[in-house]
Amino acid sequence: MENQEAVDKLRKEWEEEKFQKKHAMARETVVQCLRELNGYYVEKTGHGFIRFIESRMKTPESICGKLERKGLAPDFATAVEELNDISGVRCICYSVKEIYWIARQIGKDPAFTIVKAKDYVRKPKKNGYESYHIVMDVPVTQKKNTEMVRVELQLRTIIMDAWAGMDNRISYKREKDVSPEMTKRIEKYAKIGRRLDKLIQKTLDDVRSVQ
Repeated sequence: MENQEAVDKLRKEWEEEKFQKKHAMARETVVQCLRELNGYYVEKTGHGFIRFIESRMKTPESICGKLERKGLAPDFATAVEELNDISGVRCICYSVKEIYWIARQIGKDPAFTIVKAKDYVRKPKKNGYESYHIVMDVPVTQKKNTEMVRVELQLRTIIMDAWAGMDNRISYKREKDVSPEMTKRIEKYAKIGRRLDKLIQKTLDDVRSVQ
């Protein structure tokens, strides 16, 4: 359980208007980039890749909990310095190929500085989690001053996102351990999801080949 005093102290700086605004601007820059790429993808293929986009800022409670799990001080300065996912954008698309296409385009965009990428699609986590994470620094200009703000972009298919939502509801961040039987069941569902994504990819490829 997070220390409430630490949460309250962090919240005061977290909710400061300038801090929130610059992160909102950074996320919106990433969202706008995705929308522009989607428009280009429509021209290229006849179909868009966006199913939906989510944009969010972690809460003070979530931040303190994550810092404590990492063995770090649950304070504002440490959060800004050590965590890459304070600001997050999630793009849900239709196929695995689209994930990699988006990642390549983002990587070539000179506006962004790519800090690191984690490919949990080719190498899923032990529990079956799949997603492609790109940690990037995004330029934000306020009152003629430009600052780089860190944003984590997550790219998932519909199937990956459905599985992650289910897993999050069942087991993520819960104090009580999930039973071995339930863990095996969740891992089994992840494997089924991967097979379904392959079938969806093949179907999309077949449809596009006859157009």
